Amino acid sequence: MHPRDSAPWVAPPPPLVPALLDPLAGARVTSADEAGVTLDVRTASGRTGTLRLRPATDNSLRVTLRLDGVPTAPRVSLVTPPADTGCLVERSADRLTLRLGSLAVDVHLSPLTLELTECHLLQATDVSDPGDRTTVLPLGVTELADGQLVHHDSWFTEPDEHFYGLGERFTGPDLRGQRVDCWVEDAQGSTGTRSYKAVPFLLSSRGYAVLVDTTTAASFDLAHSNTGAWSLTVPDEELDYYLIAGTPTECLRTYRDLTGPALLPPAWAFGPWISGGFRPDSAADVRERGRRIRELGFPCDVLHIDTYWQRPGCWSDMEWDGEAFPDPRGLLIDLAGQGFHVSLWMNPYLSVDSPHFAEADRNGWFLRTPSGASWTGQVWGGAHPDSAVLDLTHPGAADWLRGRVRRVLAAGVSVLKTDFGEAVPVDAVAYNGMTGDRLHNLYPLLFNDLVAEVTREVAGHGLTWGRSTWTGGQRHGAKWTGDSNASWQDLASTLRAGLSLSFSGHPFWSHDIGGFHGTPEPELFVRWAQFGLLSPLTRFHGMTSRLPWDFGEEAYAAVLHAARLRTGLLPYVHRCAADAVRTGEPLARPMALDHPGRPDAHAADLQYLLGPDLLVAPLYAPGGRRQVWFPPGEWLPYAGSGGPIDGPAWRRVRIPLAAAPLWLRAGAHVL
Repeated sequence: MHPRDSAPWVAPPPPLVPALLDPLAGARVTSADEAGVTLDVRTASGRTGTLRLRPATDNSLRVTLRLDGVPTAPRVSLVTPPADTGCLVERSADRLTLRLGSLAVDVHLSPLTLELTECHLLQATDVSDPGDRTTVLPLGVTELADGQLVHHDSWFTEPDEHFYGLGERFTGPDLRGQRVDCWVEDAQGSTGTRSYKAVPFLLSSRGYAVLVDTTTAASFDLAHSNTGAWSLTVPDEELDYYLIAGTPTECLRTYRDLTGPALLPPAWAFGPWISGGFRPDSAADVRERGRRIRELGFPCDVLHIDTYWQRPGCWSDMEWDGEAFPDPRGLLIDLAGQGFHVSLWMNPYLSVDSPHFAEADRNGWFLRTPSGASWTGQVWGGAHPDSAVLDLTHPGAADWLRGRVRRVLAAGVSVLKTDFGEAVPVDAVAYNGMTGDRLHNLYPLLFNDLVAEVTREVAGHGLTWGRSTWTGGQRHGAKWTGDSNASWQDLASTLRAGLSLSFSGHPFWSHDIGGFHGTPEPELFVRWAQFGLLSPLTRFHGMTSRLPWDFGEEAYAAVLHAARLRTGLLPYVHRCAADAVRTGEPLARPMALDHPGRPDAHAADLQYLLGPDLLVAPLYAPGGRRQVWFPPGEWLPYAGSGGPIDGPAWRRVRIPLAAAPLWLRAGAHVL
């Protein structure tokens, strides 16, 4: 029982009410060659189907299970394996072995069980408690009360195994012991189990990963229901996932190979972004912010204008408020002349009060209810009128939104902040026939793909600054971790969420310096700014002022120092960012990424390497002291007292307010 359990959410995942567990009970080999292995299978209740094991890359195997007679519904595959990968199949009376470049999989036929031999990973097929009750979900299906099927599979886990990935996780990067639903939600904060970004990509410290190709609410039970096994549950018409072998960095490279590379943001995007905040704004206010920034010499490459560039109540219309911004083109020209790029806020909804609502409704441009009416509901937590969700599978709706995006970019805007996108209800019906249970997680990709396409056409790059995402969303470049509170607890959970994204194939993330809700006290603001200015991307934004000079002289001096440090590090950051795109590895590297065999690395989940040579340990509590784990090697303090520290070692360090929480690998050249 918890207050959050009964909180109103715009679009929760569909409930699953099990009626009959139906595991695979038999298999017969129908083909085995360089293209893989195909087996005819039957379940305990007599259902029949096909299990296919096919090479995807030289270190990954595609596993698909589809039962006969299951209806086909509109679905989208987000994984594209290379077409020319083969394997060697060795066969004996009761076993087949598939050998790829760096992966070997044994297929035991009776009972049907898969095993990854290099990492000793064995499928859990029949695990029961003393009362003979099944305690894992073996490979097979469960029939639900409504007649639908849910697919599942389970594998044994070692006692010291750690699990990472699955998107943005505010509970921490190490997910062992948790049950995680991959379902994009408006988390309304950063200290709960819900998240804006979900990626069904699981990374293990034992040398393997799993990528599920679905847009449904895939769920992972990570030694939660049974401490000796982990399970995946997929409410899709087929089970389609990839077993990947290798170190964490090798697995991330394969994720890139299967889902596409990350977008490298333009060079200016790595400098500081400064926002006027989520509060009334005007051309005069923006001009004054720009003037003040340049007068003080505070480093800033991007000025962000949030929701109030549009008319009140029409925040989705993509039209300037003519009273507050009487000459937007002139404003943008002036800001460009001062060396600023401009970011604008947008979302994919349309208020019932919008003058465009009737036209869009008449043209069928909104997602529909099962009865055929346009769906409308709360997407603002009750603070604004109901809205409808633009149906981006409808060519007319997509073209309408493209035109509005094109118009603001052509006026001189450099990039758009693509907010929201998590509100598709499970029973919605789209123009292309897709229902909400499949469209919900896909929708943020459709939204950002559309904006990125027009941005590339008009501005010459495809960067979006997005809040929600799914598999493959690294192609949009930037993500920020949502609406945190101005608290030390939220700073820590934001850091952990960012590192979880790093483990999920998304190398470029950011957050609202100082927290979004509330007003940070000066020490918290300084420490959050130091963290933000040493993050992959950096932005000052909140519901109240986050202008650094509004927090007192001492705080301003410390933040200015960190911002100038960021500027000095930009050549290094640019090099490391390009490497991240090339390799699939993150720009902010969690300790366990490079040291999966070291227990201390898994415990050090509140620090990271920025690139290979800078150790960043943000302060997450007042007082200026914290424990830091130093990886193997010699580390030199960026500032303050103390000499070199030889790792691996834990040290309790003191970091003065004016000093960045930063250490340099001895012998490295970063400035």
